[in-house]
Amino acid sequence: MNKKIIFPIVGAALLSGSLLGFDTSNQFNAYNNVNLNIKQGAKSEQTPMQKAQDKLKELTGNTYTLIQGTAMEGFVGFKRENFKYDIITYKKNGKLDNIGIAVNYEDLNGGKYQSKLKETWEALFPGEEPKYVSISESIYRVGTISSNAKQNKQIYTEDSGSVHGVNYAPDDAPASVQKQAVQVLSKLTNGKIKKGEKLDRVFVLDGKPNVYQYMYKSKTMDVSFAIEDQTLELLQASVQSNGEGIDNYNEFKKKEKAKDAKLKKLTLDVLMKNAMKDAKTMINFDLKGYKGARGTNAWDKDQMTFTKKGAPIVIATMNADGSFNSFIIEKNGQHLSFGGNTIVGPANEQPKILMN
Repeated sequence: MNKKIIFPIVGAALLSGSLLGFDTSNQFNAYNNVNLNIKQGAKSEQTPMQKAQDKLKELTGNTYTLIQGTAMEGFVGFKRENFKYDIITYKKNGKLDNIGIAVNYEDLNGGKYQSKLKETWEALFPGEEPKYVSISESIYRVGTISSNAKQNKQIYTEDSGSVHGVNYAPDDAPASVQKQAVQVLSKLTNGKIKKGEKLDRVFVLDGKPNVYQYMYKSKTMDVSFAIEDQTLELLQASVQSNGEGIDNYNEFKKKEKAKDAKLKKLTLDVLMKNAMKDAKTMINFDLKGYKGARGTNAWDKDQMTFTKKGAPIVIATMNADGSFNSFIIEKNGQHLSFGGNTIVGPANEQPKILMN
């Protein structure tokens, strides 16, 4: 098959040079090399702010004015002008550390995820489209969380645009799950509370049983738990006492410092022993054969992660005395933190917890 070759039209100056006897091929190549070096040099010398603007353009299709964000040692932080809750941080060496932004779907102008989000919502919830979109890019997560206008449906997508998980506020749960929920609430409250659980949301993974989460709130405690359909396994449970709130930041820091001091005194052996007992009591789960590791960051000092080959990861939160108040079993690769899922809401407002 003959190939049709199309020659580019060169500028009048180069064409005139050819007529005057110059070696236009060498001149053209030299021009390109200089131009390429200039572009490469400019790109390598980009400031973190310019890199952030390019990244936002890639993700949203929009160009934003950036202002300085929260200062952190070793990092440079930015946020979009008029967007109070942005997280955009770069390391001092110019490498991206973390981007977490909220965007109204209608404000996307192309970008990495717009078309895929529309396709996904149409497939999973025909007749609905996303309203609020959270876009993340960090070592922890790359992808989106999107919700509808009513904020009662939520879809998680990964970097490729494929769906990682779905949760929404259902009208009801299967009778067997609801019956189990009544028993679980009584068990978690030592029989003090017999009813009052409210169905909050359902988590959906393709080919796996749905997981139904319930919540109970009172002046003295907050309880949440999640039950897998069919197996009726308890995959998450949390019991938090509601003490007096602390409005003063210095008082809050003082309380947290005292808690940290107590946690540091607890040995791994003691914590493992407590975790095995509490996991059995709260979620009827046997941690035998699991290895436990304590959190090493400021935000997870009161957490432990338990791992065992061929078994699901278990994440637990401890009290200052070494007892545990929360367990999450990440079954079927469902890495959704039941207590942490949030509907995004408008881009310039704080996130809202998904409630039925």
